[in-house]
Amino acid sequence: MRPTLKHLALVVLMAGSASALQAQRRDRGLVELPPQPVRSGLYFTGSLGAGVEQCKFESAPCAILDADGNPLPSDGTWRQSITSPSFQLRLGGTPSRNFRLGGELLGWSADNGPTTERTVGLLLSGQFYPSPRDGFYLKGGLGLGWNSDDFHDGSPRVTETGFLGNVGAGYDFPLTPHVAISPVIDFYPGSYPHAGDETLSERILFIGLSITFQSGRRF
Repeated sequence: MRPTLKHLALVVLMAGSASALQAQRRDRGLVELPPQPVRSGLYFTGSLGAGVEQCKFESAPCAILDADGNPLPSDGTWRQSITSPSFQLRLGGTPSRNFRLGGELLGWSADNGPTTERTVGLLLSGQFYPSPRDGFYLKGGLGLGWNSDDFHDGSPRVTETGFLGNVGAGYDFPLTPHVAISPVIDFYPGSYPHAGDETLSERILFIGLSITFQSGRRF
C-alpha cells in the first residue's frame, strides 16, 4: 500500500509541476510585448486637407511719417480667413528611430473674387518622435515661400518671395510594414517683403490626413 501511495504522490507532484510550468509559460506569453514600431530607410508622405489662410500688409518702420517726421503706427489687420483645399509632399530619410529629416512642399490655392491666390512653400522639415515605440511626432521646418495673385481681368501676375516656417504634430498609425496613415495639424507663418516699404505677412493652418510609405522593414 505504501509504495502505491508513494507512486501516486509522485504522479500528483509531477502533474502539478507540469501544470505550473505550462501556466508560467502562458503568463510569459501574455506579458510579452508585441513588435514595436520601427522607422527606418527612405520615406515619402503625401497629405490632403483644408488650409485656413489669412494675410495682412504691414508698413516697415519709418516708412510712413506724420507732419512732424514721426513714424505712424502700422494699420495692418488680418483679413478674413479663407479656407481652401491644400496639400503637402514630404521626402527624406530616417537617421534614427526618433527622427526623420527631409524636404517638404506645401501648396495652397483659393479663388478670392477678382483674383486667384496661391501659396507655395519649399522647406527643410524634421519630425521628432519622443518615443521610438510610439507614433506621435512633433514637426518643424523652415524654407522659402512664394505668394502670388492671378488677376481674372488679365493683369500681370504679382508674386512675392519670402520666408516660410512650420510647426506641427501628427500620429502615425501603421497599416502594413511599409505604410502608415496619420492625422496631421500644421501651422505655417510666412513673411514676404513687398514693394513700397511694406511686408506681406501670411499664416496658414493646415488640418488633414497623410499617408506615408517607407523602405524600412516595418513601422
